[in-house]
Amino acid sequence: MGQPSYSIEEVYKEIVAINGYFTENDNGQLTVNNAHKLIDDYCHSWCVSENGECHDYFQLASCSVFYLLNNLKDKFDSKYDKLAEYAILWLSYKLNQNKKYSTIELNDFYTNYIEKNDNYNNKINDDDDNMTYKEIINKNNDLMDNNEISKFNGPFSILCILYNEINKTNWNCNKCSKDANEFVQKYKELNENSNINGNPSYSKLLSTLSNDYDNLKKKCTDFPPLTELTPKKSSTQNPVVNTVDSPGKGAEKVLGDTPEVTSSSSSILNTVIPGLSIFAIPVFLGVAYKVNNNELKTIIFKLYFCDPLYAFIKKYIIIFPFLY
Repeated sequence: MGQPSYSIEEVYKEIVAINGYFTENDNGQLTVNNAHKLIDDYCHSWCVSENGECHDYFQLASCSVFYLLNNLKDKFDSKYDKLAEYAILWLSYKLNQNKKYSTIELNDFYTNYIEKNDNYNNKINDDDDNMTYKEIINKNNDLMDNNEISKFNGPFSILCILYNEINKTNWNCNKCSKDANEFVQKYKELNENSNINGNPSYSKLLSTLSNDYDNLKKKCTDFPPLTELTPKKSSTQNPVVNTVDSPGKGAEKVLGDTPEVTSSSSSILNTVIPGLSIFAIPVFLGVAYKVNNNELKTIIFKLYFCDPLYAFIKKYIIIFPFLY
């Protein structure tokens, strides 16, 4: 796989920092870590400009997503889809750290705390044709299915732990082997889940985590390898239906017809057509007999019979030459 142009280590360093900015315990007590002064000052002014509450978990989460996007934008060299992936991954992970907020739908969070927030209307860069922060999130809104994105929380949190360790001066691979093994197991479960691996967006996200782990494995060669990413057909996808190809390519099977069905249909037609002819021939012979114009006779027959059947009937006409 190609190497990214951005530093994975720096990406996770920013994610770990923003994740430690605020927490809330089971008693509902919100704690803001003032050690992250840059984040705190930024979010405080941001909340005031939006007339929001700086000590509201959702407001702080929204501000943190924006801060994360803003801080990482230059590291991704316009790869904004990848930037949005990490932002959505972190948001899902952060909301699920507290049971009180784990039930909120990401789409609802987007509507209330991103879509309605004017700060997200700012362009990522100053170029006139550049996207806004809101647009890069919305472009990847197919990743906001709680049932699926929440399955990434476990492996993503492990990567955060591992990258936080390697940023330390005294880290060693042996201390991280347990976490590495756990990541491999969780990755395997996602890889075998057709709703994940069979979905292009989630399969792409899984590939991102795979690349991030492989980057760690280069530093710790004893880390176990990952299973190969093998895309599967999602159980939620509609079955493929065969359709008629474009003109000039011949007849194709439609709606899954099998050769047996085609053969059976042909057999039925071969049986029915002669049977119908027994009753139809005398009627139209009588009509033809009353008509003296040979050309008109031919028209009458062709109006009611296809060309092959007309040829079949004409055999009977030969027997009765007085008709012509």
